[in-house]
Amino acid sequence: MKGIIYSLTALVMMAPSVFATEIETRSLDELYAAAIAEGGELVLRAGGDKADQADYYLNMFKARFPKIKLSHSVDLSFYHASRYDNALEKGGAADVPDILQLQTLHDYDYYAERGLLESYKPKNWDKVYPDCKDPHGHWTGLFGVSFSNMINIDVIDEDKAPRDAMDYLDPALKGKVVLVYPHSDDAVLYQFWNLKEKYGWEYLEKLVATKPTWVRGTSMPYVAVNNGWYGASFTTSWAFVPYPNSDARFMLPKQDYFLTWFQVAAIPTHAKHKAAAKLYLNWMLSEEFQGKWLQWPVRMDIAAPGGYKPLREHNTSPADFHRFMLKRDMIERFRLQMEQLIGPIEGVSPLEMDYKVKP
Repeated sequence: MKGIIYSLTALVMMAPSVFATEIETRSLDELYAAAIAEGGELVLRAGGDKADQADYYLNMFKARFPKIKLSHSVDLSFYHASRYDNALEKGGAADVPDILQLQTLHDYDYYAERGLLESYKPKNWDKVYPDCKDPHGHWTGLFGVSFSNMINIDVIDEDKAPRDAMDYLDPALKGKVVLVYPHSDDAVLYQFWNLKEKYGWEYLEKLVATKPTWVRGTSMPYVAVNNGWYGASFTTSWAFVPYPNSDARFMLPKQDYFLTWFQVAAIPTHAKHKAAAKLYLNWMLSEEFQGKWLQWPVRMDIAAPGGYKPLREHNTSPADFHRFMLKRDMIERFRLQMEQLIGPIEGVSPLEMDYKVKP
């Protein structure tokens, strides 16, 4: 009996070194060769609300690894998650992707707790912000996304652009503001929750009374502002460095808190092409990609574009957004409050929108 106890004690003491997930050491070329040997296929499900939303980085991946047959779909994250759930109900059928890349951060906690995600740490994992990865390697952030002020300086003078919440109550902005229904998107709902917490319910009533144009999908505001149909939105994202020949500018608040999260990815345990999935995660954390991302890199050692200070020096917290996403009862109650205040969501799914027509 004493020997058994000693053996168990020794095993527990050895556990951190024996069972800990090691950080990947293979090069991208070595991982590429392994993915080709596996069959050269990769199936990715990316959260988003516009069909071409992932093209910016996936086109780079395809050009870098032309022998990988990549198939992907962009859809609202909760739909991708529910499809994964349904595939699991069938015993891990063909519908399981190789990469789940979602904005619904609470889903990763749910899946990890049930042993449904691989434990894997890509190369450069140790350089990722601590709050943006699972310490056991079940999921990792890939790139940062901030929602804040997007302004068309041809519609609104840059020096008069709204930056903080109170600025959006200015009567001069009437007819120039486009916002996402907060009850249609958890990230936007989080923005409105923080507005309520700082300025009170009365502020939300005043904002709604300005009669902004409400739309579904966080892509429509950046399309609408970039096209000059509207002058401002704070419920969307845009590149830190202005695009050539565009009047659109991304402007952080002067004082207010703003939303940031890191789009997260994981490898399901039932994935068929795990070598290709590992190649994807390693490339996303490589300097090749991180140095080209349009907003915050997830790596602490790579500077943000446009001369922006490191994320930790700004009034934002990806960890707080993750905590918010875990509070599902509170979220659903506040979602219904927003519907009562603003009215029911109108319009087709953002995946079916005609982005050539002004909303």
